[in-house]
Amino acid sequence: METDKKTREAATSLKGTRVLHLNATANGGGVAEILRSEVPMLQALGIKADWQVIKPPAGFFEVTKKVHNALQGDHTGLTPTEWKYYEDVSKELAERVTPGDWDVIMVHDPQPAAIPYFRTDASDTKWIWRCHVDSSSPHDGVRKRMTKYLLPYSGGIFSLDSYRLPGFQPEHLAIIPPAIDAESPKNRPMDEDEAQELLRAYKLDLSRPFVVQVSRFDQWKDPLGVLEAWRLAKQTVPELQLVLVGDSADDDPQAPMILKELRSVQEAQDDGLLIVADEADDRTVKAFQTLAVAAVQKSLREGFGLTVTEALWAGTPVVGSNVGGIPLQVRDGEDGYLVETIPEAADRIAELAGDPALAKRMGAAGRRIVEEKFLMPRLVRDDLRIIKAVLEDA
Repeated sequence: METDKKTREAATSLKGTRVLHLNATANGGGVAEILRSEVPMLQALGIKADWQVIKPPAGFFEVTKKVHNALQGDHTGLTPTEWKYYEDVSKELAERVTPGDWDVIMVHDPQPAAIPYFRTDASDTKWIWRCHVDSSSPHDGVRKRMTKYLLPYSGGIFSLDSYRLPGFQPEHLAIIPPAIDAESPKNRPMDEDEAQELLRAYKLDLSRPFVVQVSRFDQWKDPLGVLEAWRLAKQTVPELQLVLVGDSADDDPQAPMILKELRSVQEAQDDGLLIVADEADDRTVKAFQTLAVAAVQKSLREGFGLTVTEALWAGTPVVGSNVGGIPLQVRDGEDGYLVETIPEAADRIAELAGDPALAKRMGAAGRRIVEEKFLMPRLVRDDLRIIKAVLEDA
């Protein structure tokens, strides 16, 4: 895997450092996609990096989904029974991690976050918590509990400064937006002929325009709002189609329920709606993003939005909600549009569907911003910087 000169220089003093990334799932969601590329790149730089996925009982993810939602502002907390279960499983998971084997362990998101709190053995290992969600306005009871579990961490990483979890004050704090791997199958270049060939297997009329949202089937991604925006846009562009591409991540028990609701809408829909669930490989996702007249990301809350990055890298403009990390990438009127409401989203979708030349210009601008700010070598450099900082305090 290629790395640039600045990234190689950043790794020079850390060669041989033992770094473990720990997260909840190997499949589905942006964290797994990042680690699939970042860990090999760290290894190529001489870092002894590895990636470990926790394997808790299935019920654990029911509880951690509530924690995840509460950190993002959901008003539903956890019961004492649920907290006890979270602690009991975290204790079991803590016994499976051997901190002495690692100089630094970077823990991603709330699912494994309590593991260092429940370690009973002494170790010089440094812990860094990487929060990928907007935790700026959390449920207060969940905030208090989680900040207690986070006490052992020397470092913390958030995608935006405004996402910081109130009360979490590690010695070292870094603001590091995510990034994509330009060399991964999903992000390698694709021409229109290849894209059309890959999409022939789907019930999609390639002679008609379509918009696509690529996201986990998650309430925060607001797929039902996307459906409503598409219906409104069809009043202006009757031939417009909508494709919803998503997966059911292993750590998200709510996804099947949301997908079932979308399927029921699809059955009642006369024309132009395609739902692709857990069946599209990376190149097929790239094909949808390449041929779409616009990508949509109508999130209610959004940690960053790697699917926005991927669409822009494919040269496709994005109509995205003005939330979270989307405004970092979508410059309103330059590489897409930022919207506040469903009718506004519909108007912008219809505008791009009706003006292919405008869509092409905006897509080209989007690709440039990704190249400047959101590719994997920059993310690796930023991570190496905080790893070095926590180790220098040892």
